[in-house]
Amino acid sequence: MFNITNEAEKYIADLFKEQGEELGLKVEVEKVGTPVANVTFNFCRPKDIPENYKKYEYKGFNTYISTSHNEHLKDSSVALKIDGLNKKLTIKAPNSKGEAPSNNATLKEKIKYTIVTTINPSLASHGGFCELIDVTENNEVVLNFGGGCQGCSSVAITLKDGIEGQLKRLYPEVVGILDYTDHSDKSNAYM
Repeated sequence: MFNITNEAEKYIADLFKEQGEELGLKVEVEKVGTPVANVTFNFCRPKDIPENYKKYEYKGFNTYISTSHNEHLKDSSVALKIDGLNKKLTIKAPNSKGEAPSNNATLKEKIKYTIVTTINPSLASHGGFCELIDVTENNEVVLNFGGGCQGCSSVAITLKDGIEGQLKRLYPEVVGILDYTDHSDKSNAYM
């Protein structure tokens, strides 16, 4: 699946020995196909792994990877980075990230890319995010807010002055933004 250097393989095997129970290494790709894709490693119990995960055997541990991520993890490599006394696993997964949509892409694809690469990093500073639900036939963008944005008293300003203005400047065919979010839940609201 992916190449693990000998040093990284030994380091991971040693981590498993310290745990004292049968565990595996679950590898996942978050936000796959986007420029902000992230590969994560987590301990897991093999009995809890879903059927769509395939087992890969290494010296001292097994790795479990969803079959849906096989293409995205192809040509990946795992290495051990040593900085003084600190050790850290690093992974290069060149096929996990997506590319910017072409000029011929649909408006929906372009907006989704803008949300992932530009809008959500800004909202993350307040613990929030938004996701694209749809683009209507009339070119209205339907968004759903979560995290600190759900129930936030400033969401209307963020929506109209921030996101809508930005999307209209980038994509003049956008007519407006519709908020699909249930803002009555204020438990995680930023303001």
